[in-house]
Amino acid sequence: MPLTAEQFAPVWERYRCNFMRYLSALSRQAERRAMERLLERGHPRLAMNFAAPLSLLAARPLRLTELADALGASKQLCLQSLKPIEQAGYIERQPDPDDKRARLVTLTSSGEELIQHAFEEMQAIQDDYEARIGAARVRALNDCLRTAAHAIDVPGEGLRSGRGLPLPARLSPLSRTLQERLMTLTARQGHNLQYSFGQVLGAVDINGTAIATLAQLNAVTTQAISRIAGELESLGYIERSTSGNDRRSRHIFFTPRGLELIRDSVTSVQQLGDELSTTLGKKGLLEMEALARQLYEALDLERGLLQSFAPGPDSRLFNGDATMAPSPPSPQTLLLFLAQQIAPELLDRSGDTVSLPSPLSCSADRLGALDRKLTAEQQRTLNQLLSRLAEAE
Repeated sequence: MPLTAEQFAPVWERYRCNFMRYLSALSRQAERRAMERLLERGHPRLAMNFAAPLSLLAARPLRLTELADALGASKQLCLQSLKPIEQAGYIERQPDPDDKRARLVTLTSSGEELIQHAFEEMQAIQDDYEARIGAARVRALNDCLRTAAHAIDVPGEGLRSGRGLPLPARLSPLSRTLQERLMTLTARQGHNLQYSFGQVLGAVDINGTAIATLAQLNAVTTQAISRIAGELESLGYIERSTSGNDRRSRHIFFTPRGLELIRDSVTSVQQLGDELSTTLGKKGLLEMEALARQLYEALDLERGLLQSFAPGPDSRLFNGDATMAPSPPSPQTLLLFLAQQIAPELLDRSGDTVSLPSPLSCSADRLGALDRKLTAEQQRTLNQLLSRLAEAE
């Protein structure tokens, strides 16, 4: 059922402010900071998806079947994901001393050095967290996340549990598992989404967001965001439109179906929170959300990304329009704008309405004479200015 603007306002506020948004943003920022530092420390051949298997192999060598089970993946998929890590020189396969028919996946000396450096960088990030919100709050949040990880069976948590993990190292596997669970819950409401869609959907404002902004937020190319946006557009969740301020800038806007997805995803977040509260307790869940929000705000993450929404007469998306994408001005509006620049005294203003009190006319010869006064370059410039004015508002 379509949403009214009044119904959507509290939904949007909960969409902007919830534990999933805070944890996802914290995880993304920690991963990026660690990756940048590891590249500086001489580990050039890295990818974000190396983190999960390497963090498990840091505990001990594992058979391929054990590693696949710990990652919650098939043996074939696990083997494929290990190939680039092996090619980068961080892991190798050796005979299992307990079973000559089996082989163990183990860290190389380069892999062990990478793990050590990664741990040091994660600890440095945690030190920054503590400087911002205090060591006690960081410890409390880490405890909440550890309990949550056990509650939802984060892959490999049993292997990690014996080690004192810094908070940033715990964020990534927990955040990814929560996102996958959230996708499952949302799929039950009729939205079959891919994990990569979150790079776009989670950061589109109700008034639209530039593709370039989404690319910068996710540290990917605009082409990568455009590919995802194309898939979402084909599913009817978003629409792409040129910005009124810069015709080269493409923006993404929600459609009415996109707003239904937001409503359903908020319901799914609430369901996920209910699942976590069976282990954390309602008080523990609220504590986790409050602590995550404190850190999120202290790090100034996503400031201004999603604006608050207040119902109003200009809420076109809720008044039957197919999209929030801006519409171009009418020819009448353009003519009145030009009249205002040339001879504003000709305009008649009544309240919010601007008009010409009488029709204007002139001979075709005089109009042609004006056209001939412009050089070819001046005509091109004028056409460019008129094209800019004719773009969507």
